Parts: sequence; structure tokens; C-alpha cells
Amino acid sequence: MARLKRAPRIAIVGGGVGGLAAALALERRGAEIVVCEQLSPLSDIGAGLHLSPNALMALRALGVEDAVIAIGSESDFLIIRSWKSGRIISRMRRGAFRQQFGAPSVTVHRADLLDVLRGPLKTADIRHGARCIAVEECDRGGLVRLADGSEIEADIVVGADGIHSVVRQSLFGVDAPRFTGCVCWRGMATAAVVPRDIAIAQGAMWMGPHGHVVHYPVRGPNRGAVQSRGVIADFAGSSGALDLVNFERHQAKLRVAF
Repeated sequence: MARLKRAPRIAIVGGGVGGLAAALALERRGAEIVVCEQLSPLSDIGAGLHLSPNALMALRALGVEDAVIAIGSESDFLIIRSWKSGRIISRMRRGAFRQQFGAPSVTVHRADLLDVLRGPLKTADIRHGARCIAVEECDRGGLVRLADGSEIEADIVVGADGIHSVVRQSLFGVDAPRFTGCVCWRGMATAAVVPRDIAIAQGAMWMGPHGHVVHYPVRGPNRGAVQSRGVIADFAGSSGALDLVNFERHQAKLRVAF
């Protein structure tokens, strides 16, 4: 591509964490940004995310590290327990990560992280309800075709549209994901409804046969009543551990197992 004498126009397909991070980085380099997100602007989409120190350093480069730490939760330890007795098997100190790696380890809610990434954007055109159905080459560079019949021309098209990426399919053809045999169910609850005998201030992994349960706080303790501190509980295991067709019918098996 010849050197442009104007700001490049970049279309980003997907307005999730990757798409908004790319938008923020490219806008700060002077690019004209259009973000196409197929979902309407809804709150609390998604669940918890664990951000390790290298992720925090990437957010530092974007200028939003402090904002992410402020909306997230830091814990001193990651505790691994026995599913059967509750005995502590291992306790990894995460509170020393700042000294060891130059950044902390933080857990956040995905929706909160998206708000932080979206906040500093000044000129980016974020279009909700803009579902990409195809990407093609054109004289300018790339052409994004949307489900409503409209088109967006750009010098560069960035695919940030997830595992079922239309951008990837347009470039390389149909490529179905391969099921590994493992599955994870996720849920979120306010801290007030968690039984008092479960310590939620520190993240914990309860290891059992063919699976494990993880819980961790996703919001800091000073967020107020509206956005109260939450806890994520994940169950992950092999497909043989529980019937994947109807999880609700088998919640009793999960309770017995853990």
C-alpha cells in the first residue's frame, strides 16, 4: 500500500475487548476509526475476566491501567482446595506480582472493562447493531458489508469478531471450531447471597475428579449498592462429567460432586 497523505480509515469488525483496545490504540496514532458491533449497547454483557500482569501492562500502554484497577478486584492469594474436604492444596501469592512483574493481577467484569476502554475514545465512530456479513477487497483497500445493506470502505479492515469471525471466514473460508471435550458453565451473584462459610475475598479453585469450580470477586468492595461486589463461579470439566444437553436438569449432580 502506498504511503497515505491523510489519516488512514480503519474499520474494526467487533466491539468487544479486542476491538475497543485496537480502536483506542489506533485512534491515538491518528487513524480514523469505525467500529462495527452487531449487538445493541446493553450493560453487563459477559461475565468475569482474569487479567494477569502482562495484560495490565498492555492496558498501561493504552493509558487505562489505573482505571481498570479501580473498577476491578485484587486478591492476595489464589487458593486451590480439595473438592471433598476443603483442604488447602496450594496457595499462590498474587499480592507480590507488582514487585515481581511490574503490574498486579486483577479480576474484572467484562462490561466494566468495555466501559473503561470506550471512555477515552474521542473521535471513533462506534456503530451498534452493525452486523458484518462479509469482507471484500476494493480499490481503497477493504469493504465491509453489513446486514442492513450498507457498506463501509476502509484502508484497513481489522477482524475482532470472535470465534465465529465473519472476517476470518471471508478471508480463509469456512472453518468450524474443534470441540476439545471440555465445557465451562458460568454464573454471577452478588456477594450478599454467597454462604458466609465460603471466603470470597480471595480467588479459589476447588479441584475435583474430571472438573473444578472456580470463584473470584469481579468488582471492588467500594462500588456501591447498584454495582455491588460480585462473585463469579465457573464449573469446568470434561464433557463426560455432566450431560451437556440440559444443564439445569443436572444441577443436583454438580452439587453432589462439589
